[in-house]
Amino acid sequence: MTESVDEHERSIAAELARAERWAREGRVDEALAACRALVLKLDGERGRLAAELLLHRREPDRRAATSGPAGEAPSDPGADPLTGLPTRRQLAVAVARLADRLPDAPLTLLLVEVDPFPLDGGEPLAVGDAVLRAIAALLRAQSRPHDLLARVGAPTFVVAFGSPVSLTRATLVAERLREAIERHDWPQIRAGLRVTASIGVAACAAGESLDVALARAGAALGEGRRVGRNQVRG
Repeated sequence: MTESVDEHERSIAAELARAERWAREGRVDEALAACRALVLKLDGERGRLAAELLLHRREPDRRAATSGPAGEAPSDPGADPLTGLPTRRQLAVAVARLADRLPDAPLTLLLVEVDPFPLDGGEPLAVGDAVLRAIAALLRAQSRPHDLLARVGAPTFVVAFGSPVSLTRATLVAERLREAIERHDWPQIRAGLRVTASIGVAACAAGESLDVALARAGAALGEGRRVGRNQVRG
């Protein structure tokens, strides 16, 4: 028998509450496993389809709205010219404004780094640029309108939550994003292409700086990288 909407929502809430309880009890592996299972249940196909819609239907309109006459550089001269996302400096300004508006709220963010992939063959730079633009589109598809997005390094992006979320919930979002990246139709860029990302999750107390949050997320990401690629760590 198919679950009703209310039953489905209650089931999701119960699974998330169980994961959060395990995290508070220090049962981190079990909490992460529960998060992964919930992500697989809810968002595998939804995330992929949302990203496809964004890339194939909305991305041309966004480029037209944010591009200059040449159709390449965003109209905001301070934005990243490849993806149109804010830079680290712009992210710092946005986070400071968020702290002014919500002075008692912790800052929780994801540090998303594209895992190395081969760029041999023809036009490697064009392939790499296409991958980074696709990652930016996936970030937009998987984020809420008030979340803060930025490109802070060549293969590195940040998602800073625009409202308070628990570390467990942030890890759930990170798993959803990791899955969306892994499942994306990369061969449309180049035959045989496969792209994954590793994600560090960090939560800081109110008043801690963006640099502290990024360092903490970077340490988590590095921990995941030590055991392999395509990982979420927090």
